[in-house]
Amino acid sequence: MNKEQNRSKGAAVTNAFEVTGEVLLLQLLFLVASIPLLTAFPAAIALQRAFQQVVLDHRPGTTRRFLREFVWAWRRVGWWGILATAFAAAATFAILFWLSTPGMLGTLALCVLIPICGAAAAVYLAVLGGAMNAGPDTGARDLWEEGMRIVFKKPLFLAAAVIALATWGVLALRLPTLIPVFSGLVPALLAWLLVRRPADARSRQGG
Repeated sequence: MNKEQNRSKGAAVTNAFEVTGEVLLLQLLFLVASIPLLTAFPAAIALQRAFQQVVLDHRPGTTRRFLREFVWAWRRVGWWGILATAFAAAATFAILFWLSTPGMLGTLALCVLIPICGAAAAVYLAVLGGAMNAGPDTGARDLWEEGMRIVFKKPLFLAAAVIALATWGVLALRLPTLIPVFSGLVPALLAWLLVRRPADARSRQGG
């Protein structure tokens, strides 16, 4: 009995190390793919889909699957990635500018900017979640429609996810060393939580 328990514990520890290694490898691949910045959004979708396949469905070939999903994502959301990067850069600059601006004008500007950025973050997480369950023939319009479906179906949960993402952003600004380790994984985890039930059901059917 004790031998069986020890074997079970040993297998659990080994599995935990394997999963951790695969997750960190996915994060590293995401960082490398995001170096041009304009490719960050397709890289995030590739991370999301590879996370589903490698970590949840226990399929081998982490690097191969990520690269394949990156090509898949680039063909569908490449232009979105360029626009998303431009929006993120402009929003960051605007928020920092108005934070340093004293008086009522700065406060009013932030009251407008922060909800817009929150809505954009919600759409971003919803599209990531939708991409997780998308089939190989899914097009860009289908990804957008699935993301919007999640936005309207789970607004409260999505709002909580946006708050968690904003909290992570503040923490990352204070501790920049966390960015290389968790920058892709935190949004991926939040997006997975949005769709974890259908994703898990599909995983069981596929197994």
